[in-house]
Amino acid sequence: MLRLDNTLEEVIFKLVPGLREKEQQQEDEFWRRKESNDENGPMCKKRRVDEEDDDKGDGDYHRSDPQIAICLDCLRINGQMGENIVKGLMKKFIRCSTRVTVGTIKKFLSLKLKLPSSYELDVLCNGEIMGKDHTMEFIYMTRWRLRGENVYPMVLEYRPRIDFG
Repeated sequence: MLRLDNTLEEVIFKLVPGLREKEQQQEDEFWRRKESNDENGPMCKKRRVDEEDDDKGDGDYHRSDPQIAICLDCLRINGQMGENIVKGLMKKFIRCSTRVTVGTIKKFLSLKLKLPSSYELDVLCNGEIMGKDHTMEFIYMTRWRLRGENVYPMVLEYRPRIDFG
């Protein structure tokens, strides 16, 4: 049950001056020693990955962030236009970073369901439409977790956007 907690790490680095630099220096020294011991053999995989990340910037694509499991259910409303276009996903369970936004989930759904670019979806949690900038962590903390009967994974429903105008 160990996992990286970036928030706590940042708090600690702010409270202890010089700790970040010292840890980075120790890690660099460790990998230099490891490379010098393995001179005749292949370079350590961890170091190669780190060097690739340095070249491309943030190469882990938030894989080191805390993760959340989500169930994406199609919400069907009888008599609604567009009902035949929006189908349920074959694989409705996903695991993603807690930093993922509702806007990204909408893009994911549009790609998976092969929807036209002009077609818009609503994403709901507990019957409430979520804003496109809401992160999964925010939704989990404010809409999902506070309802005591809810279980893991968090369930998000999607449906065609309803125009009231």
